Amino acid sequence: MACNIPVQIGVKQPADCKCYKAVMRTYQAMSDEPDHIALEAAQRVYRYHHPEDSKLDAHLTVERWVNETRVH
Repeated sequence: MACNIPVQIGVKQPADCKCYKAVMRTYQAMSDEPDHIALEAAQRVYRYHHPEDSKLDAHLTVERWVNETRVH
């Protein structure tokens, strides 16, 4: 069950993005690294697919996706 509480305008839901699996796979593949390194790698993948998004929106979107898997 996904959390549908809006965080901020511009933050995408996983269902809105075809790149969700690639972003999460990148984060999980970097699990041996410090968390900030894994998040940065996942954000780079996201920004590759969504160059139109601001850095803040990309950061918040990826953090939300990653944290949803930890909480739920």
